[in-house]
Amino acid sequence: MMLVENFDAAIPLKLKNFPGSFYKYRALSERTIDILENNYIWLAEIASLNDPFECSIQFDNNECLRKYYGSRDFRDLFVQITGKKLSETEIRRLAKSQRPYEDYIEICTGKNIPLNLSPEQQLAKVQDRWSEIVSETNRKLRICSFSLNNDSLLLWSHYAQEHKGICIEYDLLDNDIARTFAQPVIYSPKVPKIGIFEEYNTMQMIASSMIKSKEWEYEQEWRITIFKQSENFPQKLQVPKPVAIYLGTRFEANSEDLKEKLYRFAAMNNVPMYRMKKHPQEFRLTKG
Repeated sequence: MMLVENFDAAIPLKLKNFPGSFYKYRALSERTIDILENNYIWLAEIASLNDPFECSIQFDNNECLRKYYGSRDFRDLFVQITGKKLSETEIRRLAKSQRPYEDYIEICTGKNIPLNLSPEQQLAKVQDRWSEIVSETNRKLRICSFSLNNDSLLLWSHYAQEHKGICIEYDLLDNDIARTFAQPVIYSPKVPKIGIFEEYNTMQMIASSMIKSKEWEYEQEWRITIFKQSENFPQKLQVPKPVAIYLGTRFEANSEDLKEKLYRFAAMNNVPMYRMKKHPQEFRLTKG
C-alpha cells in the first residue's frame, strides 16, 4: 500500500498493528547512559550497519534498455556517434525486444558499426552505475532498529555486548515521528526489484530499507527510517523515557561506574529494572 502511495489505507493498517513495546539492545557504555539521560535514540547511517545488503535494490536491466532505446535522446546520440540513423522499425524492435542489447548488436553489425562492449560488459557497466546511485541515495537515509522481543539469545549476543549489556523497552505509540516513520521489516529471500531507474523514488528508497534477508527473521524488527529533507536530517530523535530496562545475564561484568550511573538513572526516573536469567532446563531466558 505504501509503495503505491495508498497512505489512506496503509497508515490505519499499521496503527492497528502498532506494537505496544519496542526493544532496543545496547552495550552499557557512556553513549548508552547519555541516550537514557537525554531521552533520545540514535539514527545510524546505512553504511555503518552490519548487513552489507542493507537497502539493496535491483532493477530490470532489459526494461531500462527498452525504455532508453525508445527515447529521443538515444536516437539523437546514435546519429551523433555513428553518423547513421535508425529506422522506426528498428526503434520499435529495440523498444519491444526481450533481448534488447543483443538486438542492438545485430542492428549495429548490419550497419557495419563497430561495438566496444559485449552484452556482459554492457550489463556490468550499467549495474556499476546503478550501485553508485543506490550508494549515493543511501547517504540520505538514517535508521534506528528495534525488536519486538526482549529475550532473544542471538540479539543479546549480537547487540548487547554478549549479554553484558541491556535491553531498553519503549512505548512509542504517542511519539508522532516514531508513529509516522516506524515500519515493520519484511523478510524475503530476494532483493527487491524495480523496473527502471526513474521508478526509484522516495517510497522505493524507504521500502528498500524495510526489506531484509529471511536469515534476519529472528530479529522481529521494526525500524524508524528518516530521509533527508532539505537541511533537516537529524542524527538523534527524542523519545519518551523507557518503560523498563532489562539487564543481561553477564551484566555484572561491566564497570562499577557505569552500573552505578544506570542504577541512578533508573531510580531518579522511576524506571523498573529486571535481570534476565538463564532457564535451568531450556535454552531460553526468563525475566528475574
